[in-house]
Amino acid sequence: MLRYLLYPLVRFALWVFFRKIEVRGREQVPRGRPLVLVANHPNVMLDVLLLGAFAPGPFPRFLGKTTLFKNTFYTFFLRRLGGIPVARSQDPGGQVGRNQEMLREACQTLVQGDSLALFPEGLSRSGLRLRPFKPGAARIALRAEDESGGQAGIWIVPVGLTYTAPGIFRSEVVLHFGAPVQAGDFLTAYRANHGQGAQQLTDLLYQRLLPLTLHLENPDLEEAIHDLVALYGEEVLQEFPDSPERHRRLLAGQELIRAAQYYARTNPALVRVLATRLRHHLGQLRRLDLEPKALSPGKTAPGPWHLFLTLLLAPLALYGLLNNALPYVVPRLWTRAYAEEPEMWATVKLAVGIVAFPLYYALRMGVAYWFWGWSLAFEYGLTLPLSGLFALYYKERLLERWPLWQQGVAPHRRRYLLHGLAREHHLLLADLDQLKEHYLTLPPEEVA
Repeated sequence: MLRYLLYPLVRFALWVFFRKIEVRGREQVPRGRPLVLVANHPNVMLDVLLLGAFAPGPFPRFLGKTTLFKNTFYTFFLRRLGGIPVARSQDPGGQVGRNQEMLREACQTLVQGDSLALFPEGLSRSGLRLRPFKPGAARIALRAEDESGGQAGIWIVPVGLTYTAPGIFRSEVVLHFGAPVQAGDFLTAYRANHGQGAQQLTDLLYQRLLPLTLHLENPDLEEAIHDLVALYGEEVLQEFPDSPERHRRLLAGQELIRAAQYYARTNPALVRVLATRLRHHLGQLRRLDLEPKALSPGKTAPGPWHLFLTLLLAPLALYGLLNNALPYVVPRLWTRAYAEEPEMWATVKLAVGIVAFPLYYALRMGVAYWFWGWSLAFEYGLTLPLSGLFALYYKERLLERWPLWQQGVAPHRRRYLLHGLAREHHLLLADLDQLKEHYLTLPPEEVA
């Protein structure tokens, strides 16, 4: 019952946190069968919530490290949400031998027809790399299939999570459900040799998940790839058609990674210079609180209707900003304690925000009640979240448009800087276009 009560709240929180959530490949997932969802793990709790909210079928049970179950409060909720503790060798006092109980509980879950979700990399790490899988998912699925005499009908489904900016509020995410694997196909190999059978299935799952993620072999290129996607990703998107199975953002990102790795092998000096230019340019944009898309070619000046609407709605947006600024800032301040753990940023922001906003609204309503009584206080309380959502809409749909900042709001020195950035942006795009044209003429065997 707790899962059903929290389900709509989780989906609403994710809808607020992300600007856009898209799902691909759900039609491939078998219905009415026990499932094991295996996913990459770049974003700690956000990965769990996304899988729970958007996976087909009933809410799956999750495997989580035992350290999460040390707190009595957390344990109460995690257990009732279906969490199963897993002992890891890297955890303090971790005793992997205790995992026999975990295996029994997980297998029983599958035999009963329910689903599991786990992250076979074994830990959450930000970055563009799919790390080698641990065989736990395969062992659980094969053991449950074996105990049921091959009648459980367990399917293992790879799920790729692709974030545009994992730790950033109002970023985007795509869930890619890949082609499922039937555990029973490996049951003969498992019965002949448990370890080898589980490893064969693990290797296949890794190969199935790899095309659903952004995987970079050379970690030294990661910062440059992020900058390249931020500046040039929208341009490359136009080269790829969208499809029900693969979002074109994933395909474009994978192609950018292949191109960057090719040029890093053949012309590393060029890559270093280009990476430095990208880092400097994007740093300037961040200091002016602008997105790269604001400088994209083809931007036209806003029409009279756009300017009129912006001015007309400014008081309502200001009201929303003033009534939501404090709880909006608090989660961002909280993340400073996790400066060296970027995979935790989104989790901390969401968790602190879920607590900070209702408490702040309750405090404001309490003050309003003191002065105006319950009726007006209740009406005022309703305006707080609604005006906050409107302020987000106002910023994203009106204020982020480049011509408005350049022509209507920016002071003289800011306009001068913006014109300089626009020229630099144009030169960077021209150089990247030239590299792209050369790259597209290369034979596939030379790129690989």
